[in-house]
Amino acid sequence: MLNVFLKILGLMPKVLAQDFGTGGTTLPNPLGTNATVMTIINNVLNYFIYISVPIFAIMILVGGFQILTARDNPEKIKSGRNTIMYAAIGFTIILISKGVALILLSILG
Repeated sequence: MLNVFLKILGLMPKVLAQDFGTGGTTLPNPLGTNATVMTIINNVLNYFIYISVPIFAIMILVGGFQILTARDNPEKIKSGRNTIMYAAIGFTIILISKGVALILLSILG
């Protein structure tokens, strides 16, 4: 019943639609044709960079807003500075990890 429903919607995977008795069934590689561990790590780090840039910008704005609204409260000023500092540290770690991955990719590949 489920296979008929999936087939009607066009969601039936090609692997399930093929005949397993012929021995010619292969699973497609979802990562691409030349997926190595280093290319997978490189793709994951690219995703982290795409996600971290807007988060970094938002955290800088949040830290600046905390400092701006602190008035004369030194604890709120310190909290805003810490927000900016931790955002910069996190973004730097992501950039360094991408650099290390590229160095390893050039050495091993």
